[in-house]
Amino acid sequence: MTLPHLPLAPKSYCLIVCCLVLMGVLPCQIQALPLRAPGNSWHISAEKATYDPSRNLYTAQGEVVLTGETARITADHILYNNLTKDARATGHVTLMSGKDTIHCDAMHLNLETETGTIMNGIIFVEENNFYISGDHIKKTGKNTYSADKASLTSCAGENPDWKITGRDIHVTIEGYGMVKHATLWAGNLPALYTPFMAFPVKNKRQTGLLSPNITHSDRKGIEYEQPLFLALNRSSDATFYVDYMSDRGIKLGAEYRYMQDNNNKGTLFFDYLKDDKIDDGTDATSHYAYDSTPQRTNRNRYWFRMKNDREIFPHWQARLDVDYVSDGDYLHEFKKGYTGLTATDKAFESTFGRDLDDYDDTTRKNQLNIKRAWDRYNLNMDVLWYDNVTARRQNTDDTTLQSLPSITFRGMRQKLGQSPFYFDLNSSYTSFFRQDTTNTLITGQRMDLYPRIYYPFHINGFRLTPSLGGRHTAWYTHDAADINETRNGYSHRELFDINLDLSTVFTRIFSIDNAANQKIRHQITPALAYSFIPHVDQTDIPQFDDIDLIDKENTLTWQLTQRLTSKRQINPSDSNTPAFAYRELAWLKMSQTYYLSGRDEDTQKNFSNILLDLELSPMPHVYLNSDMEWSPYGTGIFSHNSAITVKDDKQNRIRLQYRYSREDPDENEEETESIYTGVNVGLTPRLRGFLEYEKNLYEDETIETTTGIELDRDCWSMKLSYTKTSDDSAMGFLINLKGLGEFGNP
Repeated sequence: MTLPHLPLAPKSYCLIVCCLVLMGVLPCQIQALPLRAPGNSWHISAEKATYDPSRNLYTAQGEVVLTGETARITADHILYNNLTKDARATGHVTLMSGKDTIHCDAMHLNLETETGTIMNGIIFVEENNFYISGDHIKKTGKNTYSADKASLTSCAGENPDWKITGRDIHVTIEGYGMVKHATLWAGNLPALYTPFMAFPVKNKRQTGLLSPNITHSDRKGIEYEQPLFLALNRSSDATFYVDYMSDRGIKLGAEYRYMQDNNNKGTLFFDYLKDDKIDDGTDATSHYAYDSTPQRTNRNRYWFRMKNDREIFPHWQARLDVDYVSDGDYLHEFKKGYTGLTATDKAFESTFGRDLDDYDDTTRKNQLNIKRAWDRYNLNMDVLWYDNVTARRQNTDDTTLQSLPSITFRGMRQKLGQSPFYFDLNSSYTSFFRQDTTNTLITGQRMDLYPRIYYPFHINGFRLTPSLGGRHTAWYTHDAADINETRNGYSHRELFDINLDLSTVFTRIFSIDNAANQKIRHQITPALAYSFIPHVDQTDIPQFDDIDLIDKENTLTWQLTQRLTSKRQINPSDSNTPAFAYRELAWLKMSQTYYLSGRDEDTQKNFSNILLDLELSPMPHVYLNSDMEWSPYGTGIFSHNSAITVKDDKQNRIRLQYRYSREDPDENEEETESIYTGVNVGLTPRLRGFLEYEKNLYEDETIETTTGIELDRDCWSMKLSYTKTSDDSAMGFLINLKGLGEFGNP
């Protein structure tokens, strides 16, 4: 209990308290007056307490508790000077400040400056769950500590699995810790020494060294990648990378990020390597070449990539994507690591929702997009530049078609006034350009206007939607070459198309478990679509892309969609939780097209291939995805992709995937066929094993194999992996000292 602030002298106050104790009104434990002004006071309670007014000194013994607004000290004995605000605590001392705790034999602390000395103490930082132990630790501020000698660990107990000992240690809570002459101990054995080490003490952004990436591979030798993180301000940061490769040299990298809000953000990366190895065409350097790319003779290698989003005006958004690489081999060699394609692609996808081209794509997309969106309309202005890396490196004619610029204006389907009709609109303007020095390929501009009118209505449970589209396309070309002559000038094309969509829905609900009120809904949606486009002479039309050549069409397409959805009643503990749980058990779609005018004039095959898409989850932890395309004329399957995944709540997972495709079996086109297996399973409660295997079945060649183990302890974890591809093999080793960071190859 806390007594009121009575206007009594200290001696009178003690006399009254003693009388109350003797009378049994108060317990033996007493509590003194507030030691500070109300609103910022300290209180002391103990089995025995005295006050010396001449020195303004409080003396408390036996289960002493000294409490303030944000801190609490317990000890066997405490001396507190109310004038200097100094407190001396001895015997089983515990200081609790926020979420951090200090245990020690003795402590001298100034409660106002929060500085002092800790004797034979242990500091426990809850945020990172680690301990700092030392015989003589100085508390140099509210959140700062220093020690001449100390040890660090995130393991509880007197004999931790690991610890780091060092000298001249400085620790800032909500910041970083610095240690000189640091030694990592595995149990009682010294395992690693470093003259300097920095480690995070909490999760706030802070300038300092990050965990290194260490690996070994056939192509690069021993590799050590060290990042340095710079917290520039609240909305931006930068990271610099030094990547030492014993066989290739030193690769330098930089990353800059900023995020003001969701509409204004950007990330850019740049790497540079003066490579010690080139491909000179001899057997001695063939190990540094790739079969799928031309010979690489350049030593100066680099990769610049960035994504940027900016709100340039209210409701106007600009997006800039840049991907410029020195040679076609670069992304083959540097797929992994801190600044590799995999990590960069993941960062871009997570932040911007836009990824990079594949590592083996030697035509890299660069784009500037400016868009404006209204409720029913949107405007996009694009400048697209496809960088042909191979043509640039080989100094050959680049015939890549560029769009400089492309403008599209679209209107969503909407009602036409008060009438029963609906309409939508697709329109575009594109200027095409090629870096072709021979002047034999087409360049020019194209405008395309494509409105459509819809009239939906219902007939006896069926939804029928006829629609009519009209299309006007105009071109102006420079040095255009058609099948008859080379000419300049203007050309145009007009055509119309008719669509008729018919669909309905059949639904039935089945009761599975009446006790749990569990039901399954089976929904069948058959649909039939007719499409007609008349034949139009297009011999004089320039050919840029699919819009320029629109074939005649007279087709009938059927589609059948089925869904199984379960609904199970649950008993929520609060009213904000839904009363029912829904789960998609199965989804199946099949479709095929019939060509009324004949699909193939030579073979008279009127039916297209049959398409099937399937998603199946018969149990909560089992998922099956499959898509297939096969011929109705007995020529077999064109493509088949299937994957089954089984996982549980403990992160055990097995995934099997099969991929197959071929273009045209009648033309004996080359097939592609591969399998992928991924396994991540707990071998023991602490040990996990993982395996990834991908093989090209058609060429009987292993694409990539990765295997390894992960050991997870209370205060540390370890990962050991081995990866082998057709071009390289690498060994990775990772130690995670929980609370301090990772060392090794992520």
